[in-house]
Amino acid sequence: MNTAKRQRYIFIAAANTVSLIAFAAMLILILNLKTALPPQLAASRWNGGEGRFSQISVFYSETAKTDLNTVYTMRVNVDRKLAENSVEAEDPDARLWIDAFSAPASLSVSSQRSDHTVTADVNCIATGGDYFLFHPLKLLSGCYYSEDDLMQDRVILDNNLAWQLFGSNDIQGMTVVINGQRFYIAGVILPDGDSATEYAMGEKPVMYMSYTAIEKLTGGSPPLITSYEACLPDPVTGLAESIVRDVSQADDKNIRIVNNTERFSLKSLWKRTFDGGKSAAEFYPMAYPFWENAARITEERASDAFAAALAFLIIPVCTALFLLRALYRKLRLILGSAVKKLAEAVTI
Repeated sequence: MNTAKRQRYIFIAAANTVSLIAFAAMLILILNLKTALPPQLAASRWNGGEGRFSQISVFYSETAKTDLNTVYTMRVNVDRKLAENSVEAEDPDARLWIDAFSAPASLSVSSQRSDHTVTADVNCIATGGDYFLFHPLKLLSGCYYSEDDLMQDRVILDNNLAWQLFGSNDIQGMTVVINGQRFYIAGVILPDGDSATEYAMGEKPVMYMSYTAIEKLTGGSPPLITSYEACLPDPVTGLAESIVRDVSQADDKNIRIVNNTERFSLKSLWKRTFDGGKSAAEFYPMAYPFWENAARITEERASDAFAAALAFLIIPVCTALFLLRALYRKLRLILGSAVKKLAEAVTI
């Protein structure tokens, strides 16, 4: 083998090695992008690795006018649909599925210091169901509140709001005043550190309180529910999404349904990469919560990484095709030579 030919083979081998390493790096990046978003991984936390579950989210526009009665009706219908499909818990006392819902509100929150009052405008998220299983906020101090709390008078502050109101984040048990009513601080959380969530949350501090609490606070006129999430058994792929779609009476003008479990799969990324940008279009007003906006931003990043991964495969695929073609030609020559020799032997 002459020097020029050897150098050409070395260059091709190096180019393929670099391309395959870059391809693997893009796949790892996609996996890391998904795992950086805890609100997208509730199904894996709930099922404990046993059976197949899917996490489905429903987002409502304000015109959908979704309230607690809507949620209660959906819960009854989900139970009915699961029973119709013979999906039952092995332990009759165990919960087969879980859900959560939330509503946004803007509130003014005050704290009383030793010599003055501090007030802050906050984005409040009123929660219900197993919200903190779907959204495992990082506690700096204290604990979560629960729907089972007797008084429903506890709130959670993010770190920024805690420092703004109290100059500390070790404030469990202290109180804030909202619309003249006193609420106890259950805990302080640190917002998720990924850049997409930071951008989607904005600079305004965030507070969490139960939907029951904000219902009392507003005199029975709570904000409309804009997000509903459920983790359902999915023994047959698509069953969970189909059930949620049926019970939510999906209307493209008022509702968006997202399969969180599948949104970062290679199949979904392939579709998103080659749909000509259609998946990014919104034809009706829809105010997504910050965690969904963060997921949509991350989807775009994952789609870009997937496209890059496919591009990095071009050289290895072309090299493999070239080698297969060369092998095919060589096998044809060998086979042709063998057939010729056999024919000669027969004629003799």
